[in-house]
This record gives sequence, C-alpha cells and structure tokens, in this order.
Amino acid sequence: MPDILPPSSPPGAPLRFAAGAAIPGNPTLMFLHGAGCGAWVWDEGFAARCAVAGLASLAPDFTRRRRGSEAGLADYLAEARALLRGIEGPVVLVGHSLGALVAQHLLLEPNIRGAALLTPVPPEGLWLSSAQLALADPSLWAEAARMDAPVGSAPLELATSLFGAGMPGAEARRFLARMGGESRAALLEAQWPQPVPMGWLHGRPMLVLGAAEDRLITQDAVHRCALWHGVAAEILPGHGHLLMLEPGWEKVADRIAAWAAALPAR
Repeated sequence: MPDILPPSSPPGAPLRFAAGAAIPGNPTLMFLHGAGCGAWVWDEGFAARCAVAGLASLAPDFTRRRRGSEAGLADYLAEARALLRGIEGPVVLVGHSLGALVAQHLLLEPNIRGAALLTPVPPEGLWLSSAQLALADPSLWAEAARMDAPVGSAPLELATSLFGAGMPGAEARRFLARMGGESRAALLEAQWPQPVPMGWLHGRPMLVLGAAEDRLITQDAVHRCALWHGVAAEILPGHGHLLMLEPGWEKVADRIAAWAAALPAR
C-alpha cells in the first residue's frame, strides 16, 4: 500500500481526506468521534489509510458548548446533518462510541448508504454497561465517567479501560493527554434509551464492530446493538475501546474500507 495521505482542511474546519485514486461510485466516509475525543483520533493514520483505498472522507469535531451552555446530542446531530447536506453523493457513516450513537440517529437521512459502528453506544444507552462497570470496578467507573473533565486531566489508570493490553504505555499516555472536555449534557443523555430506528425501518447496511478487551462497551451491548439493526456483530480480539488508535488499527481500517467500497448503490 502506498504512503498514507495527509488531511487537507483549514483550521477549525472538519478534517478532509481526499481519495488517493478516484473510484466512481465510492461513497464518502464521515468519521464521528467518541466522547472526550476529537477528529484527531482519525488523523493518526486511520482516515488516511481509507483514503488510499479510494474513499474520500471528512471528520468533524463536535462543538461541546453552544451559546454559553453545554451542547446536547441534538446539537451534535444538527452539526452532522449540516455537513451531510454539503456532501454530493452517498455517505457511509463511521462512528465510534458516542459518535456511533450519533450515526444511528442519522440512518434515515437520504444520502446515507450505510454505517460502520465501532464499539458503539447501543440504542438502549449506556446505563446497563455503566452499571456493570460500576459493580465490577467502582474506581475505574468513576474515572471513566469524568470525560467532561478538562482536556489532559485523565489519569493514567484510565488507559486500562480505553486500550487493549497490547497498547504501548507511551502511546497510551500521549493519547490520554489529548482526551477530555466532553459535554456533560451529552454524556447524561447517552445514558438513556434513544429513539434510534431499527434495521427493518432504515434498511441501511450496517457493520458493527466490538472489541474483546473493551471494558466500557461490553460485548453483550455490542451484540444487542447489532441485533437492533438486524446484523451480527463482529468482536475483534486483542483490541480495547479505542481500537482506531491501537496496534493493529490498519486491519480495522482495511475492513471498513473494503466493506464500504463494496456496498451496492441505492
């Protein structure tokens, strides 16, 4: 595979990755980041690798404060819909965690060809996964719940819930230093069941990927999310919650790129 391509976008705008070779009919990917993260998680190689495979993409940063107050999920949805209106042709959503919940809300948008959900917040919300983590490891649950804390304040202990065992410590610390600052309002909303359309209603092809070492979104939650959309989940061994940043992320990117490129036109 040739060298990955750098993003091309002005400061403050969504990151945009041009396809390495224009392939007629290929959809545009819209990457939606998870809680406490940003578009930067896709700019560590993941989106650029998909671009080399022939899939142009964009990756927005959700605005966490609006008009002096914390943004909610409706604000994130409004931002994503505004970007969708500016994209010509079909779009495949690639959402991670909270971003995957946003993606599920967008499945009835007319230009959506399909969606890939990575370690997704399921339609039921986070309440059950949060309760399971609180019972299993109360201190870890308390730290994981603080994604609204200032950027860079995440303790090193949080790495065990965000990354798989194969993640190098230095890399985990580098990424943790960029995490935080999530809207508390959005986090609270995500705890509860969401009005997400079921698979029989939206009819979009779905790829649902979980991680065998994910302590935040349990495998049973991933399976229930996939069942909601009428597909079977794939659980990736050796990965934790932030699988787009961990060793082996290239195979995950290749899996999504191949799946998205093979989707039939609607």
